[in-house]
Amino acid sequence: QELIKKLSTDKGFVWLARQLPPEVTLKIKELKIFGLGFAKESKRFYPNFEMAAHILGFTGLDPGGLEGVEKFYNTAIQGETGFLITERDALGRNMTIKQAEVHNAVPGKNVTLTIDKNIQYFTEKELAKAVNDSKAKGGIAIVADPYTGKILALANYPAFNPNSFKNYPVAALRNRCVADNFEPGSTFKVFLMSAAIEEKIVGPQDTIHCENGRYSFGGRIIRDDHPHGRATVAEVLKYSSNIGSAKIGFKLGEERLHRYLRSFGFGEKSSIDLPGEASGLLRPPSKWYSIDLATISFGQGVSITAIQLINGVSAIANGGVLMKPYLVERIADSTGKELQHFEPKVVRRVISPETAKTVTQMMEGVTQTGGTATKAALDGIRVAGKTGTAQKVDPATKAYSPTKRTATFVGFVPADRPVLSILVVIDEPKTSPYGGVVAAPAFKEIAFNTLSYLKVSGVGKTTAPAALPKASESQGTPSRALPAVTAEAVN
Repeated sequence: QELIKKLSTDKGFVWLARQLPPEVTLKIKELKIFGLGFAKESKRFYPNFEMAAHILGFTGLDPGGLEGVEKFYNTAIQGETGFLITERDALGRNMTIKQAEVHNAVPGKNVTLTIDKNIQYFTEKELAKAVNDSKAKGGIAIVADPYTGKILALANYPAFNPNSFKNYPVAALRNRCVADNFEPGSTFKVFLMSAAIEEKIVGPQDTIHCENGRYSFGGRIIRDDHPHGRATVAEVLKYSSNIGSAKIGFKLGEERLHRYLRSFGFGEKSSIDLPGEASGLLRPPSKWYSIDLATISFGQGVSITAIQLINGVSAIANGGVLMKPYLVERIADSTGKELQHFEPKVVRRVISPETAKTVTQMMEGVTQTGGTATKAALDGIRVAGKTGTAQKVDPATKAYSPTKRTATFVGFVPADRPVLSILVVIDEPKTSPYGGVVAAPAFKEIAFNTLSYLKVSGVGKTTAPAALPKASESQGTPSRALPAVTAEAVN
């Protein structure tokens, strides 16, 4: 019935089927049915199936890119289509396409990704394990080079097979690393600390009264999961005190906090070479309520994307410079001749190298004894990071859900000579809501496997924690050279 419907028209040509397997085409040809013709078409095949599916994307029948790199670089990859030569009668009707040929087509170009296949495998494997172990809804993970902005791995779980993308719901095809907004929770405290230390509002050894876990402000109660009295600024980050963070936010003020958050890249797209990127939500101070300065200081009332978060933390890792993240390293023609090469691009300097090193050493305390992420610690490697646990907004009530959370850990290794920035976000875990419990172990395994693969020295050996500097001590410069910075520093 389907064939009869297609053939019962006054058109001189109709497609009966497209992109048939060679063995099926051969069987049809053997039938020798008059009026059937065949035209060769290209078909995209993804030999690694689900691996890097959300990065690569997929193509349609035509065969334009519909998602991922396929869509973003569609013009380069697809090339230029030619035209099909057929025989026509005196009335212009197609007579046959048995010997059809395509002429004047220009081959598409080849793109080389920054993705490392082995690091992508480690990342996908550990992300899947973390999601399944925590009985979570899903998760995302990113690995980047903090000095260049190169993305070395980017994973979403659950994944999909781009060879059969039509068999998956539309939501499964979305690259949540760039397209989804979420509240950062306590991971935002590293940017608060960066701003406050850069502005010389506080030093790591200054003390803050954390009110023993309960603080009333603006008609709201701010609570800490683990009550503390007086704590140093470094301990406020180590113990992830919301109250201590809010008080530092008060010292910094709305305008300066907002300015530094914008400078770290929040509230705007990162311009990564992937389609569908969201910009997050960072309202201007003129639209903040009285409580917003406090809540934004510990990552509530603001939304970000995963790529923004890892990019911001990478700026701390590399000595204070925000880099543009990218996925494609080079474009070459069909003969292999390089046509375009993408270099690291500096967006702007955000904080000084001295501030970056001070905050890095404070972040190391998070993974040490008494910190919120001891499960992220590695033998022989100094780990700098920050946990985050954020409530999700219930779409039905428009209020924070009492049960749904995102659990996050973001950091970089080795802390004293960063090679990798790594982010793990677990969506709606059931076993524990804390990033230090469900996300940190995945970070640890990704870091260990990748550092071992890259042959970074020190992996597996014991190491002593770094001593925190006093506010007056100079911290020096990062160990790796950055591209020349032309943008002005934040004042």
